[in-house]
Amino acid sequence: MKIVRLDKERLKDFQSLYIDFFRELRGNQGWNMHPEIEHMEDARRFFERGDIILLALENDEAIGFIRVSSREGAFWIEEIYVRPEMRGKGAGRELVRRAEEEVLKREISLYLYVLPQDKRAIRFWKKMGYDIINTLELVRDLRPTRRLERTRTVELLGEKFRMFRWEKEEIDQLEERFSRLLEEFYKSGGTREELLKLMNEAIERWMENRKT
Repeated sequence: MKIVRLDKERLKDFQSLYIDFFRELRGNQGWNMHPEIEHMEDARRFFERGDIILLALENDEAIGFIRVSSREGAFWIEEIYVRPEMRGKGAGRELVRRAEEEVLKREISLYLYVLPQDKRAIRFWKKMGYDIINTLELVRDLRPTRRLERTRTVELLGEKFRMFRWEKEEIDQLEERFSRLLEEFYKSGGTREELLKLMNEAIERWMENRKT
């Protein structure tokens, strides 16, 4: 496998991978894709403005990419994608490693957004050492929509949030049960302080049992 910086000759390869990235993402979300020409134009614009775009090649065939942009002095991993049949062979890890090398020539930190529904991506990024939560992106629908019918309850340090359900989710039975219990807890009048107290007590009991 070989990692190369995108050049004009490989632009069509990047555009094709970029379309595949969004086709998979929108399929998981249950949303429709924008017309392919829009994604192709975006890919061309990113290349022409000088984003860091690296391709993974296997036998000279493009199998994946990573794109890093620069905004207000910070570098952001915007997308990473490896063709499904080539996953698990190290292409994603190598793309990230090479992107980090490029960023280190200019900065010491690299940022990214990860969708909370994308458990596979979260596991990958945590293995790569990305485990500091920097910001939370919140949204409010200013007019009634049906999107609220497709949400589940989640929490962060006891604070209640709602997360959109995807068409294809990697959520196990324990996570589904925890989400339902949270919903029932908050509907019954439970507070942040009460939830944190319950969780602290449960963890303390578990640790005490480990000692015996």
